[in-house]
Amino acid sequence: MTATSEVRFGADGTAKVQSYVRLTGSTWIRCCTYEDAAPILTINDGPAEITITNPGRGEVTEEDVRLGRLLAEAVNRYAAELEKHAANDPATAAEGADESAGQAA
Repeated sequence: MTATSEVRFGADGTAKVQSYVRLTGSTWIRCCTYEDAAPILTINDGPAEITITNPGRGEVTEEDVRLGRLLAEAVNRYAAELEKHAANDPATAAEGADESAGQAA
């Protein structure tokens, strides 16, 4: 994965951090689950690590579930778009035919 971040300042002085993550074959994506706490989704590659979880300390709210579903919908849409573009490129479609979908766990 290659990752870059930028800090941009608006006319009113507010700062916005924008990060770009480019997934590669060495990227590890996993979801860690626990009996007494919310799950943690991680994306790791070299020195870059992204961790996604809820703001609570073990408790999970309906809002957490809603946001998790929203994340899942966006990821599914992303994967479907990748598949569509790969299908339009015969070389890419042939390469991915025998490979797994990455190292997701």
